[in-house]
Amino acid sequence: MALMALMTTGCAAPPRQIAGPPSSCRTPFPIGYQIVPFSGGRSMAIWYPSYDKQASFSYSRELTTTLARNGRPTSHCGKFPLIIFSHGLGGCGTQSIFFTEALARQGYVVAAPDHADALCRVDGAGASLSASDEPSVLDPQAWTAATYANRKEDVELVITRMLAGEWSQVSDPNQIGVAGHSLGGYTALGVAGGWSSWQNHHIKVALLFSPYALPFSLNGTLSGVHVPLMYQGADFDVGITPFLEGPTGAYQMSHAPKYFVKLRGGSHFEWTNLICVGRKTVDGCIAAKRNAQLINDYSIAFLNTYLKHLTSSLLTSKGSELSAYSYQR
Repeated sequence: MALMALMTTGCAAPPRQIAGPPSSCRTPFPIGYQIVPFSGGRSMAIWYPSYDKQASFSYSRELTTTLARNGRPTSHCGKFPLIIFSHGLGGCGTQSIFFTEALARQGYVVAAPDHADALCRVDGAGASLSASDEPSVLDPQAWTAATYANRKEDVELVITRMLAGEWSQVSDPNQIGVAGHSLGGYTALGVAGGWSSWQNHHIKVALLFSPYALPFSLNGTLSGVHVPLMYQGADFDVGITPFLEGPTGAYQMSHAPKYFVKLRGGSHFEWTNLICVGRKTVDGCIAAKRNAQLINDYSIAFLNTYLKHLTSSLLTSKGSELSAYSYQR
């Protein structure tokens, strides 16, 4: 699950809430992007609708986009659902830009902190892997609620930060979801109720990209999750997806409403910036990489259904472009 994600540079000032000029509140929104201090010397990336003028911006030498760097959050369209994004082991908050950007353009505030195990940083600073006493991913039966509990604390801190001060003007406290990749999927399942001591009642929905769910499956704790779930896997994600599907997989063991999306082809890193290799822009990546489009389409349809109460026929389709698709509502 280790991943060295593409990096960003620079830090941002706290958001300024100034009344903006009249503009459409329809999607897709122009977006802003800020990097704010988080905890323990780490930072957090935030994407959000913004009425400031967008301009070319480079996350790295490999990937550019158009957005309002340090732009003011849109304050005249009401509050937006808040999504906490949890990165994979060795990743960082900017490891899945094609998704986090697309989500903000659809009217979400997306907050993605660097966890303590990050090998890259959203602010572009270097990082090294610190010594860890956590159990191996090859020994899921040894995992308990104490395993990576610092990630649970990070999610709690993100929610506290985003519902206080300036960000509270645009973040809806009643519509909060969590999304995560790999170990971030483990984190998301944990705070959704996979570990009873982790359960955060702010969380209304969980979006799981190739999640490391085995500790919950083996301990029989998925019965404690009572929010809508979407699992996503891929044909060549051989270390994770086989444990999500089938009669003993995490999907089968979970309560409805639940969804399972299996991408054609694709490895464990299909949900990261690695899918954009060879494409210079975020828009170019999404246009050229069908799996990137499908990840965004199904994810946004799912989140819109349960956080914005917008129906989508995609969720009840046959998933003809996918390797497999299941749902139970």
